[in-house]
Amino acid sequence: MGKIFTELKPMGLSGLDEDDKTLFDNGRTSHLNMVSESEKKEQEKQAGKEFEKDSLFDKKYECPICDYKFTQRTVRTGRTRLLSTDTDLRHKFRYFDPIKYDIIACPKCGYAALGQKSFIGISSLQRKFLKEEVQANFKGLPPMGEIYTYDDAILLYKLALYSSVVKKSRVSERAYICLKIAWLFRGKREDMNPLEEGFEGKQANCLQEENDYLAKAYSGFDAAVQSEMFPICGMDEMTFNYLYADLSRRLGNIDMAKKMIGTILVSKTATSTLKDRARTLKELLMEGSKEGGKDE
Repeated sequence: MGKIFTELKPMGLSGLDEDDKTLFDNGRTSHLNMVSESEKKEQEKQAGKEFEKDSLFDKKYECPICDYKFTQRTVRTGRTRLLSTDTDLRHKFRYFDPIKYDIIACPKCGYAALGQKSFIGISSLQRKFLKEEVQANFKGLPPMGEIYTYDDAILLYKLALYSSVVKKSRVSERAYICLKIAWLFRGKREDMNPLEEGFEGKQANCLQEENDYLAKAYSGFDAAVQSEMFPICGMDEMTFNYLYADLSRRLGNIDMAKKMIGTILVSKTATSTLKDRARTLKELLMEGSKEGGKDE
C-alpha cells in the first residue's frame, strides 16, 4: 500500500502515520468490533440465563395476612459466584443477580416483604393495616417468567416498599429496600446491550432512577440512625458509617463523606478490611469521583 500523505510533507503536514491501515482509525472501537463484543455479551447472557434457571427452585410459603399458600422463586444455596463489591456494598455476581429473588410476595393479597423474617414477623396491628390498605385493594400481580427480569424484580421491591410503609415498619427497613432498588437499576443499566435501540436514553433513565433511590435510602438511613439502635439492617456502627460515607459521596455531600471516613479510620473497632474500603473512598474523594468504584 502506498504512502497517502507524502505530497503533503512540503506543506509541513507530516504528523500523521502514513500507513493507510490507520486511515479510518479514530481511536475508537470499530463497529464490527462493537458488534462482535455485543454478540459475545449476548452469548454470555444466554448462558447466564440457563445457569440462573438451574439455580432457582420454588419455595413454599404461607401468607400471614390471608393464609394463602403459594410458591416463590428462590435461589439455591451455593449457586452464586461473587465477582466483586461496589463501594456502596452492592455485591456483583457471575451469571445472574440473586437480589432479584429476595422479595417474598403473596400473589393473592399483595403483601410483600424483604426476606422471610420480615415477611412473617408482623404484629396484629400491622396485620390490620395490611388487610385494610393492601389486601382490600390489591388486583393481582402481572405474569412473570421462570426467571425474573430486572423490571420484574423492581416491581416486587416496590410492592415490598409499599407494604413496609403501610405496616409502619422501621425506617431502616424502608431505607434498605430503597437501596436495593437502586442496586437493581444499576444492574439493569449494566446488563443493557449498547447496540439496542435507544440505549443512551435508557442508560440515562436508569442512572437517574438509581440516583433517586440512593437519595431516598440516604434520607431513610439519616432518620434511622437518630431513632434506632445498632445493628441497623444487620450493620454495626462502623459498617453503617462506611455505607453512609459512600452514599454521601455519591450524592455530593462531600463534607459528610469525609467526616464518616474519618470516624472509621480512627476507630478501634473497625476491621482492617473496612478501613481499607474507607481509604479507597478517601482516594475517590481526592479524585473527585462520584462513580461507584469496586473492591475485589
